[in-house]
Amino acid sequence: MTRLLNAFVILFCIMAAPFLSASAQESKTVTAEGVAAIQGNARDIARDAALEDAQKRAVEQAVGILIDSQTQVENFQLISDKILSQTKGYIKRYTIVGETVDSSLLRVRINAEVALDKLTDDLTGIGILLGQMHKPRTIVMIAEQNIGQEWHAWWWGQHSAHGTETELDIVDNTFTDIFTQKGFEFIDHAVAARELRVSKAYRVQDLTVAQAKTIGRDVDAEVVIIGKALSKLYGEVGGGMKSVQADVAVKAVRTDTGQVIAAVTAHGAGVHITNETAGVTALKKAGESAANEMMDKILTVYAREAGSTRSVNITISGLNKAQFVKFKDVLRNQVRGIKDLHERSFTGSTARISVDSKMSAQVLSDELSLRDFGTFGVEIVASTPNSLELRVTPK
Repeated sequence: MTRLLNAFVILFCIMAAPFLSASAQESKTVTAEGVAAIQGNARDIARDAALEDAQKRAVEQAVGILIDSQTQVENFQLISDKILSQTKGYIKRYTIVGETVDSSLLRVRINAEVALDKLTDDLTGIGILLGQMHKPRTIVMIAEQNIGQEWHAWWWGQHSAHGTETELDIVDNTFTDIFTQKGFEFIDHAVAARELRVSKAYRVQDLTVAQAKTIGRDVDAEVVIIGKALSKLYGEVGGGMKSVQADVAVKAVRTDTGQVIAAVTAHGAGVHITNETAGVTALKKAGESAANEMMDKILTVYAREAGSTRSVNITISGLNKAQFVKFKDVLRNQVRGIKDLHERSFTGSTARISVDSKMSAQVLSDELSLRDFGTFGVEIVASTPNSLELRVTPK
């Protein structure tokens, strides 16, 4: 009996571990102090006020984790009105770890667990987080096949579904609706299709990351969501009703670096008297689940980069080895916000590196244009939010 109980406990811990880990990633414990004046010996009232102030300071600290100080200053009034006015909604729990009286002031110190997921969601809702990421534009490229269609349909290959008049772009539209509600900017693929000239090699339902990167840049998108959606008939469930299951598998790709910032698979089910309508329902449900999970993952990446560092890829041409050494030295020691530098390659007169930067590539390019490299200069050829192309110029 004891062995059985121990085995059950071990199994429970193994199964619960991912959920506990996920929960831990959704919050942050911070220490904060609140202050209030004691008036008329009403120490209990002062304690309540100091505790409320401490919770506000805790949320302020959490905001500082998600966005940089300059963005906080620029959006001070908006953050104060929309975020700090409802601090208790972000505090999951707290403990009082200290209380002191200094003359007529009462100070309360707390350890507070702040819900970063809700804070991220609300910062996105008022446009701050996406604004700090330079409002990246997104386009959806999901190949879709519903019941009754002979094969997948995808807009970038002009490949229409055959065998039915069933509604197309179900998952595509679902993604667009859910993302735009949070302030994401989307490129209308109907407009993109008129302007885009896609070669035969790219008119495929299974786009690679490299292909998505190329097409995305051609339509001026910073992020491309690629993938496939498929519904299948699973039979009848009684009364002539048809049961259909749908699966969606998608990735979000940055077009400047090719980085996959999120990957999601989701499932949905639909029941209706007709196969096609049941398929539409199943695809919508799978699309909603995939879109919400992907948006959460993308926002987590944006929040981490906005509050910490992001990887910026730098390509610099026209330099020799000595100039490359000097360039790296300036980056490491004279440019603010650079936390680490990784050399990727040096071939001929072209070097490729990546840096962990607290600034976007555009801001980093401004910093580099002000630096003295001694015997040579550096010209900014092109920039995106996450990449820089530079060229060495003689002095």
